[in-house]
Amino acid sequence: MKQGPAGALGRVFAVVLIAAAAAMVPGTVGSAAAAHTVDVSIVAGKDVGSGGLDFNGYQNGGMTITVPVGWQVVVHFTNANDLPHSAIVLAAGADKQAAPSTSPVFAGAATKNPGGGLPKGAKETFTFEASKAGTYELVCAVSGHAQSGMWAKLIVSPTATAPSVSPAGAASLTVTGN
Repeated sequence: MKQGPAGALGRVFAVVLIAAAAAMVPGTVGSAAAAHTVDVSIVAGKDVGSGGLDFNGYQNGGMTITVPVGWQVVVHFTNANDLPHSAIVLAAGADKQAAPSTSPVFAGAATKNPGGGLPKGAKETFTFEASKAGTYELVCAVSGHAQSGMWAKLIVSPTATAPSVSPAGAASLTVTGN
């Protein structure tokens, strides 16, 4: 059966309409979600009282960052401590491993050399898409650091409409995009 230009145009329109609708459904990744970005500032070793084994002064999951699924996350990492530190997003439970994985759960979700860390004063920015809903951990992958409390929670939420941090003010969050 031969179709004319109107039939082909109708099929193209239907495909575009379905793709646009999928981009607006919470929990799906599409061009609408990719337009959102959150910048997060993370300082390793901020609290001298923790022995320098903290993120923004928090230990043992005491800080939780929540990001809507599909958002781009830009982490601005600084090591303020004499010890080398890193930041990497791993599956929940990574804090219990003496030497956590150095392969992040999201492409690009780690500082360079996560197992060796960065020296005092080093700053690095990394970017990733929070493409899969779930509860994860931001850990320092230098051997023994996560086990000693150097980790925070990262929740990628299918229902959140904006990023947040708990406790309030624990991290600086800057949102860009529509």
